[in-house]
Formats: sequence, C-alpha cells, structure tokens
Amino acid sequence: MSVKDLMKRHLQNVKPYIPGKPVEELRREKNIKGEIIKLASNENPYEPLDEIKRAIMDEISQLGRYPNSGSHYLSHELAEHHGVEPGQIFVGNGSNEILDLLVRAFINPGEEAAYPFPSFIAYPLICQQAGVAEIKVPLKDYRLDLVALKDALTPATKMVFICNPNNPTGTYVTASEVDTFLEGLPDDILVVFDEAYFEYVTADDYPDTKSILGKRENIIILRTFSKAFSLSGLRIGYSISHVDLATCLHMVRQPFNVNRIAQIAARAALRSRDGLKERIDENNQQREWVGDNLRKLGFDVPASQTNFLLAVPLEDKHENLVGKMMDRGVIVRSANPWGLGKEAFRVSMGTPEENRIFLDVLGSILET
Repeated sequence: MSVKDLMKRHLQNVKPYIPGKPVEELRREKNIKGEIIKLASNENPYEPLDEIKRAIMDEISQLGRYPNSGSHYLSHELAEHHGVEPGQIFVGNGSNEILDLLVRAFINPGEEAAYPFPSFIAYPLICQQAGVAEIKVPLKDYRLDLVALKDALTPATKMVFICNPNNPTGTYVTASEVDTFLEGLPDDILVVFDEAYFEYVTADDYPDTKSILGKRENIIILRTFSKAFSLSGLRIGYSISHVDLATCLHMVRQPFNVNRIAQIAARAALRSRDGLKERIDENNQQREWVGDNLRKLGFDVPASQTNFLLAVPLEDKHENLVGKMMDRGVIVRSANPWGLGKEAFRVSMGTPEENRIFLDVLGSILET
C-alpha cells in the first residue's frame, strides 16, 4: 500500500494546481541569456508604490511578533473605505483562503457548489479538496451565462461562484443580469461574487454588488490586493458581507491567517490608492492596443475588463504557440486546460515595452 492510498478517498485523484512557469525555471530549461517576460499570471508588472514599500520596511523590525489575529486595523480601514461596518469585513490569506473557508464552513455532505466553466481554477480545486459535488455550466460567447447557471441549480445547491469579471476570459456580467439571477433565488444558497479585477473595470453597467448587501444576507463579495495593488506575493484579500456571515468565517479561520507585512502593506495600499490611477489607465490603454493587434494577427479576443486578454486562433494552422513563445523568452498561459482551444492562450498586460516584445515575438512565430 502506498502513502497515497492512506489519503481520504475523495482526495486521491485531486490534481494539484500548476502555476505559470517561473522566470528562473524557464531560463534554466531553455538556457536563455537575454530578458524573459512573464505575462502568464495576471500580475501587475510594476512594483508596489513607494508608500507601500516604506510601510513594509518600517514593519520589518516587528517580525518577531505575531500579527494581529483578526486584521483589526485593516478591517476598520476597509470598512471606512467601503462605507460598511467593520464586522462586515473579513481579511484572508488571499481571496483563495476565503473561498476555501466558505466551502468548508457552509457546504454539508451531499450538497453542491455551482459555477460557470471555464472560470477561476480555484473553484473546482477547492470543491474537489473538500469532496463537494460540482455543477459546471458552460459559458456562452465567452461570457457567464447566468440564465443557464440559475436553471442548473438543484435543491442540493448550497453555493454559487460568480467570477466577475471572469478569469480566464476577461468578460463580465451586467447589473441587470445579476438582478435577474438573484430574483427569486432561495435564501439558503450563498452567492459568492468574486471581484478580483474590480479596480480595472470601466463598464458603466457593471453591477454594484455592495448595494445588494443590505437586501440579501446570502451575498458575499471578494476583493484582493494581488492585482492592481501589486501585492500578489503577500497573499492578502478580503470579503464584504453580512456581519453574521463574516462571523462564520472567523469561526473557521486559523488564528494568525494573515501575516504582519501583508496587513501593513494593505493598509498602506488603501491610503495610497489614488496613486494607482495612472497605472490602471495605462493597463486599460495597453489592453485595447494589444487586443487590437492580436485581432489583426488572426485571433478572436473577447473584450476584457481586466488586466489580461484571452486569445483564441481563428484558424488552426499553428502548433505549440505557447511553447514557441517560451523558447523565445515570453511566458503566457495556455488556455487549453480550460477547454478553450489547443493553441489558445491568456496573456497578462505587462509594461508597454513588454507588450511590444510579446507582439513582436508572436508575430514572428506566426510568419514562420
């Protein structure tokens, strides 16, 4: 008998998350001497703002002390920023931890979780790790189909994940679509609005989910500091919900789930958020420019409200595009595991120079 055979039966076939290839690993594998551009993980290409870095350095001397267990000060500052009560805020080790806690806290044996597919890869992974049955509802024209999602729910459905804007497609669902979805939805189904890319959204009809909180207690909103705030490496996210729902999350979290540096960096990020506008504006301009050029190169590119683009070849005449780009020092994420096409890929927005290099490399590969 192997050690794997000793695991819980529902865990024995779980496939671990496979991250984008690190720069150092690609350099070693391919013996690349020049610059390598990583555009695979939807990271912000710029380092944190100076105010955030100073706050981190000032906190270094306190690393011998445990962090605040409940992220008290950050929760209060987030509550003030969002115009809610501090008790409605829950801070997690990335929004991924909050997703995991939600599944563990609210879904009983025999109950289900529902989500669109393809969507954020954490949903199936967390469900499988918890032994939770899944309902996967296909997208429609690269967009979440909330009508089909609602129709697919059963009496056993306990939780619904709505990634908006959606990863990996970058598309979003509108306020009216969300209103229709919620109309008549049973109160015993918890609806999780995962808004990791909220800061990049410019669409006028994007839903104001915070306004729904006062009307329904079964709503929770997830946000993160990983994307626009350049804090992916610190793993910090938060949720906004009814006080009772947040209390349930506190009941199942680990005592010191968010480290000192992450808490202090997030507080500094909130205070310096006005400094992000220029970066976000640049991202959105680059997103349009890169998208236009990808379409000229023969790709179907859904309109995105995020810091990345999905590119699907209109003609199946090239092979191993992702591998060939990596050979030349450009890392993008294959969309094949999502079922979006063998040569489809997702590309994060880098600096203007990185985006230019990416397009030049891709263009030269397509010409061969």
